[in-house]
Amino acid sequence: MNHTTHIEIPSVPVGRITKDVISKTDLMLKLIAVTTNIREAEEQTATLLGITSATIRMQKKEIRTIFNIPDRTSIAHLATHPQIRQAIEFILTRKERTDRLQLRGAKKLDVIMPSGELVSVESFLKSLYPNENVNAISCYRALVARCRNKKVVKEDGSEATLADLPADVSVVRFLRQWKREFIAVRRAQSRQKDWEKTMQPYVTRDVTQYSPGELWIGDHTELDFMVLNEQGKADRRWITAFIDIRSGLLVGYHLSWQPNSTTIALAFRNGVLGSQLKAFTAENQYKDVQIVSLPDTVMIDNGKDYRSKYMQRLLGRIDFDDTARLSIQRITKLHYTTPYHGQSKAQMERWFGSFQTMLKHLPGYKGNVYGNKPDSLKEELKQGQILSVDQFDAMIALAVNVINNRVKKTLNGESPLQHYLTHQKVQRGIDLRVLDFLMMKSENKVVQRCQVRLKNAEYYSDQLMAFNGKRADVYYDPTDLGFVSVYVDGEFAAVACNKEMIGKDARGFQTILADRTRSEKQMREQIAGFRNGLSKTDAKMMLLHGELMNTQPVDAALLQKEAPVMIIRTGFEERANETQTHLDQEKVRVEVEQRSRRKKNSMPLTMDQVSKIR
Repeated sequence: MNHTTHIEIPSVPVGRITKDVISKTDLMLKLIAVTTNIREAEEQTATLLGITSATIRMQKKEIRTIFNIPDRTSIAHLATHPQIRQAIEFILTRKERTDRLQLRGAKKLDVIMPSGELVSVESFLKSLYPNENVNAISCYRALVARCRNKKVVKEDGSEATLADLPADVSVVRFLRQWKREFIAVRRAQSRQKDWEKTMQPYVTRDVTQYSPGELWIGDHTELDFMVLNEQGKADRRWITAFIDIRSGLLVGYHLSWQPNSTTIALAFRNGVLGSQLKAFTAENQYKDVQIVSLPDTVMIDNGKDYRSKYMQRLLGRIDFDDTARLSIQRITKLHYTTPYHGQSKAQMERWFGSFQTMLKHLPGYKGNVYGNKPDSLKEELKQGQILSVDQFDAMIALAVNVINNRVKKTLNGESPLQHYLTHQKVQRGIDLRVLDFLMMKSENKVVQRCQVRLKNAEYYSDQLMAFNGKRADVYYDPTDLGFVSVYVDGEFAAVACNKEMIGKDARGFQTILADRTRSEKQMREQIAGFRNGLSKTDAKMMLLHGELMNTQPVDAALLQKEAPVMIIRTGFEERANETQTHLDQEKVRVEVEQRSRRKKNSMPLTMDQVSKIR
């Protein structure tokens, strides 16, 4: 074909040549140039464009018509034609509706709102649709109900009929398209957690920017297992753990019956000392790893036990006053995850899920929160076949070592422990005595009679005689309450002891938060605009009325239908008439008696009646 021949193709307005049209045109040009495996290329292009292969073939047929090419003829030579792009743009845009977000069948209708205001049918439907548990057909039924109540009028002020309303399918199509276009409508129709999970922006953390030991994440979860506690009763264990975000290595953990700030501190201490890390050797055994590692940054949950002053002091968030403790302040940077946002610690949640899935064959497994309770659990509890706390803790330790030594594809064929030991750039350490001091809890007490009182126990020391009547900071190890360290005015005073208590214990993304708050505010303002000032109560009542009015009227001709009546004789007619007569007579007698009693009670009392009452 001679490319110099000019083809008359209607021009397309510049405003309709969007980025989407340009990208679709580029895909069609690539398809036209294909000469082999044409069917396969058509299917791939249709998938990319979100249409069917039949539509692709129809568009190619239209191209042949424009350039006067016979059917079933190759059009690959048109790929270099100077007007081919113009032709494709015309085909892609000429069938595109400019009013796709308008309800054309209701342009000349208005709805009378409860306040008396006239609004268009589109505005009426839009005011109902952004409500919870509302679908498009419910809005259509509400519109029908308003029409039946003579609350829909035409341009000339006359009442509209059901025949004047748009079809239900048109309303559904209009509202669904409107929902796709406006994020605020989707936000209004979904729960906040669902919206945040699917639509809200959040930070995707690139773990490759960290080196092993640079950032740890800490959290705890309740394990999905029933275990025999020290009293022989079935109970559930909690695990508090810290993992290295780069390697996925669980550096330290602690098992308890109830998590608190102490269990967090113990898990962190185990991680720093590396006391629970074991390497799988060639002899199919686990060998202790000699490593001390203090992370640069720790990210922990936003719970009450994590935000306690004790945890902040442990991780160096709170400054100290005396010179002896100034050298150990701020041992690591502390960050908190976004409240009620599991994605902030996705690596930790994923580790917990994989860990519990691996152990699901243990006796006592009770299933997860989704209700998949094993049938065998009831029998195991009845027969006492669940594990004791010592057996269970040993299995947990083995499972942790297995995961730490299991090869991961994301680490280029290395296990988390191998990757951690191989690629750690700087190994930060801390004196064990300093770490133990940081783990101590503190309370402010008054020294009396050479002793301080803590946890309803008295701690005595002769050295406290000089400090009687003064307030002191009492530091104690939550895992061993036998000894306490007493500081007065920031200076060490004494170590006090209670022999009976020895060995006993007591049971970031600021930017993204601001963006979420800002977007939530904008959504609420946009939703309020959609609702046109319609109160939730009025919206609910109109929607309910639409559901209740969703009935089919009976034809008046059927109500006047006359048909012969056949009375069936049973032989009990005489007795039924006699019984009904007696019932009617008794009802009349009782009614007369009650009427007389009410009249008598309503009359004023006389002095004779009062005397009789007395």
